[in-house]
Parts: sequence; C-alpha cells; structure tokens
Amino acid sequence: MSARLFNRIALAIAAVLFALPFAFLLVVSLAPEGRGLADLSAGLVEPHPENYRLALEKMGGFGRLFANTLFVTVASIVGQCLTCSLAGYAFARIPFRGRDALFACVLATMMLPEQVTAIPRFLLFREAGLVDTFGPLILPTVLGGAPFFVFLFRQYFLSLPIELDEAARLDGAGHLRIYWSIALPLARPMLATVAIFTFLGAWNDFWTPLIYLFSDENRTLTLALAGFQRSFNVAVEFMLAASAVVLAPCVLVYFVAQKVFLRGVRVAASKH
Repeated sequence: MSARLFNRIALAIAAVLFALPFAFLLVVSLAPEGRGLADLSAGLVEPHPENYRLALEKMGGFGRLFANTLFVTVASIVGQCLTCSLAGYAFARIPFRGRDALFACVLATMMLPEQVTAIPRFLLFREAGLVDTFGPLILPTVLGGAPFFVFLFRQYFLSLPIELDEAARLDGAGHLRIYWSIALPLARPMLATVAIFTFLGAWNDFWTPLIYLFSDENRTLTLALAGFQRSFNVAVEFMLAASAVVLAPCVLVYFVAQKVFLRGVRVAASKH
C-alpha cells in the first residue's frame, strides 16, 4: 500500500469519526418526539422538520437571542483583529527598548487559566458598573486580551520584507500608515484565521455570559440553550434541534472561509 493511499484511508476514517456526532445530532433532531433515542432510524424514516420550529419556540425570543449573540461576536471579531494586529505589528516592526522582554510577558499570560482571573475581573467590571451588560464580553477582546493572536500576527509581520517599510518611509509614511495600508492588507490570511477562531470562541462562549449576564433581554444563545436543556419537560429531539440551530453558523462560517483559514494556519506554522 502506497503512502498516499494509506494517508487517504486514514483521513477518510478520521472524517467519518468526526462526522458521526453531527449525523447523530441531525437524525435524532428530526425524529418523532420520544422516539429519537429508542429508534435512531426514525429520523430518516419519519423526518419531522417541525421539531426545529417547536424547539425555537420553546427557547423563547430566538430573534433577540440571535441578535445579542451576533452583536457580541461581531464586536469581538473586530476588536480582536484590530488590537491584536496592532500589537503584533509593534512587536515585529517597531524597535524599542525592552520589546523582547515585554513580548515574553505577553506570552507568559497564556499560561494563566481564565478561572484564575475570573474573580478579580468580575470585581473590576462590577466597580465599573458593567455587570449585566455586553461590556465584559467585548472589552477583553477590544483591549487585546488574546496573547496567542498577538503572537500569530507578530510571526506573520516578521515574515514581510523590511524593504516594504523602507519604501513607505521614503514616501513619508509613518508606522500607523504602513500598518494600515501595507501590513494589514497583506495579513488577510491571518485576519481570517483570527476572525474564525474568535467567532467560534465568542459564539460558543458559555462561561463569560453565565457570570456577567443576568437579565433575559441580554441572554445569548448558549445561555438560552443551557436553560433549555435543564428543562426536564423538553424532549431530547427538541434539545438536539436547538443545538443544531446554534451550531449551524459555526459550520457555515468554517466552510465558507475554509481555504483562507487553512492558508493562514499554514503561514503561521511555517514562520519562525
């Protein structure tokens, strides 16, 4: 057996294993109420697409939940891409005293579990009057709270030829103009990679909304889904239908931006 054939078989097996949970979710979500787990073929023989409508009705206010989650996610993506790319550009292209030591401190924060800073952060946001608002969900991304993404951008900007900066300076451009007009457009694969990771993290985030959001009008989809699943009166078919709806944007975004995302991952892995 050739190496190429073996690799293809291994990838096919891995793909099937990863796809099985999604197939199970879809099949059971279409099954008649009370029959999904007892008869897995029921969702194929007697599909009930109205399960999705009923599941969204049981969640309550799906439009508001979707709008809240979308707002937090988009704001997080914009903030993360802007601040992390700015910091990465500074660490890569602007020489200043203590730059390497400061960058090492930034990377060291990656070793801190989020639970360690949860209480101090909550007290800080409470004193600022931001509890039960979207501020605690968005501000950490706007303030560059992702050292891994700073690292990715730094590695990418280090790979750009220094002659680009020199030519721009001859035309009178400063660092901000070079960053905005030259470096950032060239970093589109990395921007797509960071955007997708941020989308998945913000869209599926349950821990942060659970801590900071109390009122029903500010709930996100993950909070509503958790409350939905805690209700023992809801059939498993409806729970999986609601889960499929929440999961669908993540799958869609990944497949739409798959090529750019994989290109960014390859670029990040190849830079030293």
